[in-house]
Amino acid sequence: MFFGTVIGHLGADAEVKNTQGREFAVFRVADTNRWTDDAGVTHEDTTWVDCIINGRPKVLDFLKKGQQVYVSGTQTLRVYSSAKDRCMKAGVQINVRQIELLGKKSDDIPALLYRQDNNTEVKVLRCFNACDLQRGEETEEKIVLVDKSGNKFFVDRDGWVTPDKSE
Repeated sequence: MFFGTVIGHLGADAEVKNTQGREFAVFRVADTNRWTDDAGVTHEDTTWVDCIINGRPKVLDFLKKGQQVYVSGTQTLRVYSSAKDRCMKAGVQINVRQIELLGKKSDDIPALLYRQDNNTEVKVLRCFNACDLQRGEETEEKIVLVDKSGNKFFVDRDGWVTPDKSE
């Protein structure tokens, strides 16, 4: 096995599957290379990478068709028989260890929020994770953040920022 990375767009929403009591999420990422030859003609080559994450990842709700992601993990090459094309094919698969959302951030999470208790500025990263907030493992209390309009957001114990949908 080799360590591999891919940056690309999801071809469809991620799905959660269950096999022999083991839960995991699967999705496909299009790794597209574009180049222009000496004649000025633009070429494009896309490789689809199958990605697997053990368990149900916190980022699952954001893994939607078209979302740009950075994925890294152990990479394997698998060879299989295609009944449709009646030939042998090869594909790349990554067992995901790290994933980050790239590209356009969802409009429902602002990039800059403020702690409600002390008005400290908090920058929300592209992965929707407020990594600069320090939390004790023993606390179950939610950290409340607000935007300039007073809309509330919560930070869970893993650092994921979500809008308050109770209003």
